[in-house]
Amino acid sequence: MYRTKELMRTAYPIINLLLCVLPLQAQFVEDALRLARLDRYVTPRAGSIGVGFTAVADDISALYYNPAGLILIPGVEITGGLFFAHNATETSFLVAKTSAASNSTALTHLGIATSERWGSTRAAIAVAYALENDYESSLRYAAFNPASSIISYWAGATPIPRENRAFRLYLADTVNGRMFTPVRDSVWQEGFVRERGGLHSLSGGVAFELSQWVSLGFAIALKYGRFVYSRDYREADALNRYSWLDTTRFTNVDFHTLQLYEDLTQELPAITGSTGLLFRMGEFLRAGLTVHFPTFFQIRERFNTTAIAAFDNGDRKQFTEEGQNSYNVRTPFTFSGGVVFHLPRVGLTFSAGAAYSDVTQLEFTDAPWEILQLNRIVVEQLVGQTLWGAGVEWHMPFLPITARASFNSITSPYGQDIPGATTHVVAAGAGVYLAPNIRLDFLIRRLELSELRSNYGASSQYTLTRTPFTIAGGLTYRY
Repeated sequence: MYRTKELMRTAYPIINLLLCVLPLQAQFVEDALRLARLDRYVTPRAGSIGVGFTAVADDISALYYNPAGLILIPGVEITGGLFFAHNATETSFLVAKTSAASNSTALTHLGIATSERWGSTRAAIAVAYALENDYESSLRYAAFNPASSIISYWAGATPIPRENRAFRLYLADTVNGRMFTPVRDSVWQEGFVRERGGLHSLSGGVAFELSQWVSLGFAIALKYGRFVYSRDYREADALNRYSWLDTTRFTNVDFHTLQLYEDLTQELPAITGSTGLLFRMGEFLRAGLTVHFPTFFQIRERFNTTAIAAFDNGDRKQFTEEGQNSYNVRTPFTFSGGVVFHLPRVGLTFSAGAAYSDVTQLEFTDAPWEILQLNRIVVEQLVGQTLWGAGVEWHMPFLPITARASFNSITSPYGQDIPGATTHVVAAGAGVYLAPNIRLDFLIRRLELSELRSNYGASSQYTLTRTPFTIAGGLTYRY
C-alpha cells in the first residue's frame, strides 16, 4: 500500500496517541561496563599508590582495598576529602573528531576507624562514606553519513506500524508487505550527550589479628546513586536529496530534519562485600589478598523520548514515548593481590599489585527482553579485565613531606579490541604533616581510555576517548 500525501500527513492520527513504552535506545554494552569499573579510588593517598594499596592498606582506604589492613591503624583515624575533575572527551565518528569537556566537584570520602589491642590480639572497626564513581561527562559528534540513517534503522526495527518510530513520523510505510523508507543514507548527523550522577557507598568493616603476622578483615557496603543520561540528536537532509513526495510508489519523501530528545534516569541501590588477608613480615615486607564479592544492583529507571520530523512544505510530525523499568544486575567477583617492600633507612616503600574481574559474568535478570539481550552481547563481545600497576612512596628525610607516584593499567574489556581501549592511569601525590598526627594529602591523576559507543545499532558507531584529570585533597587526623 502506498500513501498519498494527504494520507501521510492527515490519516491515522491515532498513531501518535499509541505511545509504546520501549526502553531507551541508549542502553548498550557500555551500560553494563559502567557498573563494573576497576578504575575507582577513595582517598588521595590510595589514588596516588593505585592497586598496590591492596598490600599497603594502613588507613581507612583499607575498607575498599583490603579490610584486613584496618588493624594497622594506630588508635583512632578521622578523615575526609574533596576532588575536582576536568572531564575531557573526544569522539571519532566516521571521519570527524570532535572534542567536549565538563567539570565536577564533590566529596570523595568521610570516615572514622579505630583499632585496639584486646589481650594478645588486635581488632579494628571502621565506617566510611565514599564516592566510588563519578559519571559526569559530556560529548559531541557530527559528520555526514553516506551509508545509513537512524530513520532506516527505525524502519527495519519492526513491521508493526504502531510500534515503528519511522512510520509514526510519516517517514516510512508498508510497501509490498514490508516496512520501507526512502531515507536510507546521505544525511548529516550530529549529537550531544550529557551524563551525570555518581555511585556512592556507605561501608563498614572489621579486622582481627590471626597471629602476629597475619590479619583477616571483612567489609560490607550499601551502595546508592543515580545515573542521568540525555541526548540531543539531529539528522538532516544536507544535500536536499529528499525533496519531493512520491505519492505513487513512495520512492522519495520531502524529508527535511529529524530532531530526537532522549532522557534516562537510573536509581542504583546495591549491596556488596569483601574479605581480605594481610601478611606482614617485619617492617620490610607485606602481602595482601582480597576477594570483592559480586555487587547486586536493583535498578529502577525512567525514560522519555521525543522525536520531531520536519518536512520541506512546513509540516511537522511528533511522537513522545515514556515509561519505566526495574531489573537486577549482578557484577562479577574481583580478585586482587599486592606486595609491598619497605626500606625504612631511606624512607622508600615500593608497591605492586593486580586485580582481575571477568566482566563476561555480568548478568541482567528480571528485566524486559530488550535489556536481557545485553546478557548475550556481554558474553559475545567482552572479555575478562586485568588491572595491574606499581607505585612508590617516599618519606623525605628532615622534611614533613611524603611524595607518591604510580602507574596503573586496565586491559581492554572488548574481545575485538579497539585502539585505546586499554586504560592507563598516571597519578602523583604528596602528604604534608601539619603535625605528627595530622596529614594533608594531595593527588593529581590522569586517566585515559576509549570505549565503543553506538549512535544507533551496529551500523552507526563511534569511539569515545575519555581523559579525566583529577585534583583531590584530603585531611587525616589520628589520636
